[in-house]
Amino acid sequence: MASRTAVAPAMTHRSCVPELRLPRHSIALLVWLQLAAWPAHALSPVTLDVSIVAGIYRVKFEALLDAPVENVARVLTDYIGYVSLDPRIRSSEVVGTAPDGVPLVKTRIRACAGFFCRDVQRVERVTFEDGVLVARALPERSDLRSSVVRTGWRAEGDRTRVTYEAEFTPDFWVPAVISRNYAGRMLRKSVLELFENVEERAREH
Repeated sequence: MASRTAVAPAMTHRSCVPELRLPRHSIALLVWLQLAAWPAHALSPVTLDVSIVAGIYRVKFEALLDAPVENVARVLTDYIGYVSLDPRIRSSEVVGTAPDGVPLVKTRIRACAGFFCRDVQRVERVTFEDGVLVARALPERSDLRSSVVRTGWRAEGDRTRVTYEAEFTPDFWVPAVISRNYAGRMLRKSVLELFENVEERAREH
């Protein structure tokens, strides 16, 4: 004869903390307060394109900065201050002048994408050409086969429209998986962070 086994009823645990239910109008108010906490005007990207083809990296960026043009110009031409604009830049200094008198700016960058990190040094000739700041790397003194960066700015009311174009070719090996899966994401993030910091510093002046 089969034995009878008593089956204990399933136990249900209920929290002693009362459930919080917010009416719909309260939820809407919370969302509005969160949005209101952001500044009314902030960096507004218009274009951010990154491409990597045959080992050549290209970036094209345009945005409106909520800062006056003269302050933005002051920040972008403070070469020593670049370390405060881009966390990848570990040092920045003017190391002399070229024979034609233009400044030579040396930066040391810690570039990381995915699991790949590399210290990159570059020495650039910095000139103004048609109202655009142009930085050209000297390959013999840089870890780059070639590099040209063009940065422009102009007033739009009390704001500033900035344009940024960079094209560079590393003079060191980069794993294909890094170029394919991580480098583009890293460049987008760093360019956005750079100009967010430019805007912040320009608003402090």
